[in-house]
Amino acid sequence: MEAALEARGLCFGYGDIPVWEDVSFSVGAGQVAFLTGPNGAGKSTLFRCLAGWLTPGAGEVLVGGRPFTGRTRLAPGELTFVSDVPSFYDDLTAIEHVELVLAANRAESERPRAEALLGRFGLNGRERLLPSAYSRGMREKLALVLALMLRPRVMLLDEPHGPLDREASLVLSEELAAVAAEGTAVLLSCHHDVPGLVPDLSLALEDGALSAHVGA
Repeated sequence: MEAALEARGLCFGYGDIPVWEDVSFSVGAGQVAFLTGPNGAGKSTLFRCLAGWLTPGAGEVLVGGRPFTGRTRLAPGELTFVSDVPSFYDDLTAIEHVELVLAANRAESERPRAEALLGRFGLNGRERLLPSAYSRGMREKLALVLALMLRPRVMLLDEPHGPLDREASLVLSEELAAVAAEGTAVLLSCHHDVPGLVPDLSLALEDGALSAHVGA
C-alpha cells in the first residue's frame, strides 16, 4: 500500500530533555490511524512536527513519498491539519473563512461540498458570525469543515472529537470514513473510544516511545 504519510526516526526534545525518540510509522492512502497516549506524552508536539509547524531534532517526514518540512511547497489541499485549539482570523466571518480557504487552494469547485458540510455540522444560519462568537464545539466544527471540504491527500486531526457532542462526533466519523474511502490518509488523536469509526492502524505514544499495531 502506498504510504501517504510516513515518519522515519523522528526525535524531539527541549534542550537535553527528550519528549519522544525514534518515532517511525506510516499511514497508507485510504487508511485511518488513531494516536493515543496519556496527557503530556507529546501527541500534539508530534502532530506539529508532522504538519511542519515544528522541526524535529532528527528524522524526517514524508508526504506522498517526498520529504516534507515547514518550508516544503505542497500542492493545494494535499495536507490539512486541525490543531487541538484551532485559530481563526479575528475579522473574518465563518463563511469568509470558507471563501478564503477555497480561493487559496484553488478549490472553488468544492463550494457545494463546503455548504453541505456547514449544514451537516449544524452551522447553517450561523456562518455570517465571527468565530469568536462561536462556542468551542462550533469553532471545532468550522475548522473541520475547512479541512474536509478540500478532500486532502493527508488529514491530521488533533483531538477532533473532544469538543463535539455525540451527534456531531458521529457526523465527523462518517465524513472521515467517507474521505478515507476516497483515498485520504487520516491520522487523529483521541483519549477515548471514537463513536462510529474503527481504525486500520493504532499508534500509542507513551514514555517517549511509539508502538503500533494493526486494527483497533
